[in-house]
Amino acid sequence: MLKKTLILCACLAMAAFAKPVIKITLDKEDHLYKCGEQAVFTVEVSENDQKLTDKVETVFSLDGGKTIKKATMDLAEANPFTLQGTLDKPGFLRLTVTLRQKAEGTPKPTTTIGIGAAGYEPLKIQTGAPEPADFLAWWKGELAKADKTTPLDAKQEPVEFKNKGFKAYKVSFAAPGGRVYGFLTVPVKPGKYPVAVSVPGAGPGASMPNAVGGMVSLTMNVHPYDPIAPEGKTIKDLYNDLNTLDGKRVIYMYHGGPDKEKLFYHRAIIGIVRSLLWLEKQDYVQPDKMCYYGSSQGGGFGMILGGLYGKFQAIACNVPAMCDHYGALDGGRRPGWPQYMMQTAFSKAAEASKASVPYYDGANFARHITCPIRVIVGFIDNTCPPSCVYATYNALASKDKQIFNCVDMGHSGGPAYNEAVKWAREIVNPPKKPAPKK
Repeated sequence: MLKKTLILCACLAMAAFAKPVIKITLDKEDHLYKCGEQAVFTVEVSENDQKLTDKVETVFSLDGGKTIKKATMDLAEANPFTLQGTLDKPGFLRLTVTLRQKAEGTPKPTTTIGIGAAGYEPLKIQTGAPEPADFLAWWKGELAKADKTTPLDAKQEPVEFKNKGFKAYKVSFAAPGGRVYGFLTVPVKPGKYPVAVSVPGAGPGASMPNAVGGMVSLTMNVHPYDPIAPEGKTIKDLYNDLNTLDGKRVIYMYHGGPDKEKLFYHRAIIGIVRSLLWLEKQDYVQPDKMCYYGSSQGGGFGMILGGLYGKFQAIACNVPAMCDHYGALDGGRRPGWPQYMMQTAFSKAAEASKASVPYYDGANFARHITCPIRVIVGFIDNTCPPSCVYATYNALASKDKQIFNCVDMGHSGGPAYNEAVKWAREIVNPPKKPAPKK
């Protein structure tokens, strides 16, 4: 009886603290439309399965950028209600619905946001700026310069790992401006193995090794600090220290900007490419069987490494960041993370930024990717808006490319990414066929 009472109390407590839900559906299941075609958005707002009677603010925008139209809707008059909109050129029409409720005992109202998006001929979306004429030559020149001025100084240190089928190492490599760090796992059984490479999403980075069955695995962080922190500090401490610049909080990706030789990712890109060139020469590696997968920042690095290193047999990029930095030039749509041109250091130095930011644009690296690649896009992604992902996808040189639309997904992962990772691994490490029965 006590157990049933506790369960009931827990359910009542959950109901009491349930948040309002803003449900947005479109008249087309795939959320895809032709330019000029009207998209019908149906909005329903509820709490504890009860329809609300508040007022909500609605905004149609160009994928979270330029506002197209806005209106206040009274839920007491209609809930659900419908709104219509369209675009006359390729892009994404985003509807943002905001509910503000006065909470008892607090001076500020609580805010609930719902998002829906319609894609208008997204396979025709182009990047906001062209590729610099010397783009690939400049990067190859930077790699050559690093080889002349900065010895690789590869370091490999064994680390404890629970999976007894693998040997695990912390690795690091020198690059102009500092080092790059990561983790390497190698099967204990002697042999030559295919390779899975990844770069983590934005944040502190990987702090421990990761194993992939039957493969060598290399995970490289973008940060210049040792991920196995010194005594008394955690990786989060090191990350917080990194994000402090001249006594102010400045997140790492903006460090050094807009100087293209000093921008934070200059060291990271060169260092990680050098780590791959080192790895492919190891006697336990099959250099012709290497794949890559990553999400967000890691997805952006899939474009960067795919175009600059150029030796992967398969790439999977989930909601890739660092793409189409000049998307705002295309009618005012919101650019992808880290939105360089929306940051003070870049916008104030506009001319210098125009000369540097394109060299760090995943879309320009994508133009040099020829291997099979799979891309996952979230239609309601605030961090890496779908128009920027599509602009990058459309720039890919690969003849074997596919994009998977997750119409109700924001900046996250899901089954589509899991399937893409599995696909990439199996390209270089096909599953063994069962032996025929005798």
